[in-house]
Amino acid sequence: MLLKNQPRWCPSLPTCISLPCRCPSFPRGEGHFRGWERGAEFNLGSWVPFFYPAPSFLLPGQVHKLDGKLPLANEYLLLSGGARQGTVDLDPGALGCYALGADYDADYTLLVPVLHARGCPVTLDLRHCPPGHAWLAVAPFGPEASHLWADCCWEHGDDAYLAPGLVSAWFSQALATVASQAAPHLGGPTVKRVTPHGSLVTLLLSCGRRRALYDVVPVVAFQGWPAVAQDWLGRTHFWDGKLREEEVVGGFYLLPATGLARPQAAGPREASDLAWRLAFSRSEFHLKKVVPPPLVQAHKAAWAVLSGAWGGQAGPYHLWTWVLWACDRLPARYLCQEENTAHCLLGLLDDMAAGLAARSCPNYFLPGCNRLEGVSEPDLALAVAAVRGDPAGHLRQAVERAKMATKLGRGPETGSPAEE
Repeated sequence: MLLKNQPRWCPSLPTCISLPCRCPSFPRGEGHFRGWERGAEFNLGSWVPFFYPAPSFLLPGQVHKLDGKLPLANEYLLLSGGARQGTVDLDPGALGCYALGADYDADYTLLVPVLHARGCPVTLDLRHCPPGHAWLAVAPFGPEASHLWADCCWEHGDDAYLAPGLVSAWFSQALATVASQAAPHLGGPTVKRVTPHGSLVTLLLSCGRRRALYDVVPVVAFQGWPAVAQDWLGRTHFWDGKLREEEVVGGFYLLPATGLARPQAAGPREASDLAWRLAFSRSEFHLKKVVPPPLVQAHKAAWAVLSGAWGGQAGPYHLWTWVLWACDRLPARYLCQEENTAHCLLGLLDDMAAGLAARSCPNYFLPGCNRLEGVSEPDLALAVAAVRGDPAGHLRQAVERAKMATKLGRGPETGSPAEE
């Protein structure tokens, strides 16, 4: 395992953190800051969503009426937090810049299946792709799907493969079309902006004084578990005995791994233009429920203090990956002790520094897929080192930024935070 030589977090490691006094709650899209208390607690809970895709948010459903491409009966996955928070494995540098408070008060990620592989004998073609990616032939989905998606496919040999860049381009145009035609409903959200960002489309909606950002991602949905990840199931994991196996292995997705492509292009310029990225968002949704609370706090704190440093190929999803590896690597008894929250933060920063230096971040579900292969992030490495040198100072700055975002934004109405 690529992480076996990384330094273990030592329970006796000095925290080097001077904890500021308790701070008030600051509403935000993912939750709120509660300040640092008792072992460096830095909590971001989850607000109950005030924009929910059904029935008040129906734009993806309207896309089906344009050309019949989307499944008539579809199953969306709604995640608290936008893609810039690491909810999905997409390069942060292609996602655009949006500011909490200035642009939105709450953010979400919505996965919209363009195809379902229910009952289809679909085989993922891994021959031409780097680890963690696959080509997808459209023929196994049937002649109707092959006809509907012909304009989003490229031929290779005797097969037509669904091109992620063409699918993303079609999806962004279709979503913009239905948004421009959508009639406002009394009390319902109003679409303010529709902007494509590579593999996803960012929607900004408002409802009264409240504003929400949705990162909408077209995906291909599968039931069950891919053969390429079967070895991972045979290992010991932190969630053993806490989750049912069917919750973790109930399904997976293919995400567009490339940006928008021109529909008039004659074919793929290289093999990567047909590569979809395997994503395990459904599994992660359940895994988040059993991550030890101190490590949850450390993850939120690390994301907050490094929020200005993301923007290259390494981003918040890599941070989340290191969290999952830490859960497997470290003793559960140690991770569950609230007084170790500060140690968890420092250890997580150390894992990031080591991973960036070695250009190593194995996918949690596919350890043979290194998500930092050939990636150099010197600016992010410097930011991690700066935070590691003065964690308390950077945490105070993060809290001040949260206060400022609250003043700039209109925020969700005051209420009790609830878990996702």
